[in-house]
Amino acid sequence: MRIQSLQLSGFKGFDQNTTINFLDEHQNLVFEAQGDESQFFIHAILGIIFGMSAEEKLLFRGDPRLNQTFTGMVSLAIDHKILLIERDFETDVIACLLTDPQSSRPIFQGKDIVDNGFSRPYLDMLRSIFPIVDKSLYLEILNEEIAEGKPFSELLNSLYLLFSPSFNLNKVQSLLNQIETVSNEVLPGKFDTNDIQQLSRFKDFLLILQKANALRNELIDNLNKLTYLTQKIRQKHLHKDEVHKKLEESFELIKDQNPILLRAEVLLWKSLEQLKAQNEAELKEVESRMASIEQTLKIDLAEYDQLPPEADRDIKTYHENKNKIEKLKKSIEELQVQIRLNDVKFKTWKNVKLFFIGVVTPLSFILSYVAFNSWLLIIPEAFFFLLIFLFLFGHYHTKIREKLLNLQEDQDILVKKMNDLKRDQQKLQEKWYFLKDEKHFQMHKERLLRYKELKSNYRHLKQQAQRLKESLEQPSFNEQLTNFRKKYQHLIDIKRPDLESYLDKFVAIKSELNAMQIKTPEPPIIKELQKITHEYRLAIQNLKQAYNSISDRLNLHQYNMPIDQILDAVDRKIKNIALKSGIPFEY
Repeated sequence: MRIQSLQLSGFKGFDQNTTINFLDEHQNLVFEAQGDESQFFIHAILGIIFGMSAEEKLLFRGDPRLNQTFTGMVSLAIDHKILLIERDFETDVIACLLTDPQSSRPIFQGKDIVDNGFSRPYLDMLRSIFPIVDKSLYLEILNEEIAEGKPFSELLNSLYLLFSPSFNLNKVQSLLNQIETVSNEVLPGKFDTNDIQQLSRFKDFLLILQKANALRNELIDNLNKLTYLTQKIRQKHLHKDEVHKKLEESFELIKDQNPILLRAEVLLWKSLEQLKAQNEAELKEVESRMASIEQTLKIDLAEYDQLPPEADRDIKTYHENKNKIEKLKKSIEELQVQIRLNDVKFKTWKNVKLFFIGVVTPLSFILSYVAFNSWLLIIPEAFFFLLIFLFLFGHYHTKIREKLLNLQEDQDILVKKMNDLKRDQQKLQEKWYFLKDEKHFQMHKERLLRYKELKSNYRHLKQQAQRLKESLEQPSFNEQLTNFRKKYQHLIDIKRPDLESYLDKFVAIKSELNAMQIKTPEPPIIKELQKITHEYRLAIQNLKQAYNSISDRLNLHQYNMPIDQILDAVDRKIKNIALKSGIPFEY
């Protein structure tokens, strides 16, 4: 429903009969007004449709001397029909005519006096066209938008939004009746894609679904606008006490936001931004350390980058052999000490054995002879002492000699091992220049150890950098950040130090205002708008159910594409079949 034209006669500024066309032949708005002019035309349109009080007539009446008549007519386009509403403000006579290209019929004619205190039959008729017939409710909404400086086209859109619910709901009911009739004709199963008749019927069903989908989207758009309008009016009717002023002064940009959702999403956004900044800083530091290590490896330790793997193995072997040689030297030195001690023992016991055999034995023979004066006793005794000395000193002397030989043998083995290791060391020194002397070896050993540590650190840093890059490039992470920035960047500064307490305060004030809103009686316009939005929600739900019912019967889910694309595909198929058959086919 749209205003096609407005005819004024006897209004201020329009003393002579003037017709203003709002739409061109293509139904595009071609008329625009600004400021007070917008307000005048809105009041004139509403005055013609719903009437004017005596005070309003005086306010809008032009000079009676220039024009004796004071009339107005609004032409409303409703699909292919035109609703004409003409009012004579001098006589309070009103006439309504509904026309189409084929016919026209009057739907009301008679007097409609606004402020006489009697019932108005005209308004009873008007309720079948407009859901709201109280002009003050329209003015409450539109005057607010005029004060906000909205262009005339947006004022008309708000007017159409309030004019059209009954018309839209009638369209929904008509379409639902058509869908109900069609649904009985749709048999579950697949259509024969080579049968032009079946394809044509399939196309008819798709067109109905397309129409239902378009009407549902239109209702959803209108519902969102009405919901916003309801919230706006409700907010306006709240008592503007100190709490409300505080909201407008401190939270002007976010005052219309959902406080709980805003707080949760803004704090999450801040944490994501901090995580991103932290990861970027860490990545920058890691890459800086990697660059420093790369420079050190290329400049200071480049010689080790070309060393074959065996060099590391040989250096390790050289180092191990060196330690082994040191241990062997200590072991040999300990053996030499033991050998010297045992050699002294061996010589000492040898002299003791000779002393006892050469001195003690003859002496015991002489003493025995003096004591016993008998050779028969002396000879066995002397022989017995000789055997004892030979056994005791000879046996211990032999043990010391065996131990000494074993120690010398162990020493020879260790010396051989040490010499073998020295030969291996000499070969490694000939192979690698930095092993030729201890000074070079220690220097290269430390530098190679540093080279290995740097290479290991570089590998770890590279892995860390890769993890950080993957975290920063994660699609869900970046998508969430982009959405939050787009949604809240122009509303709130997440870098403010008191962000959390600021949001907590906003939640508290909004909660307080919501409590006030519950206690404040709803204005009449709110009840009217809530009634319309309720009917719209039911209509949207019914359209969705009807759409899904036929869609399921037609198995549209198998195509996995929007209905517009399915229609295009069906059209092409019908054309191809018609061309191949050579038979003209109307579709």
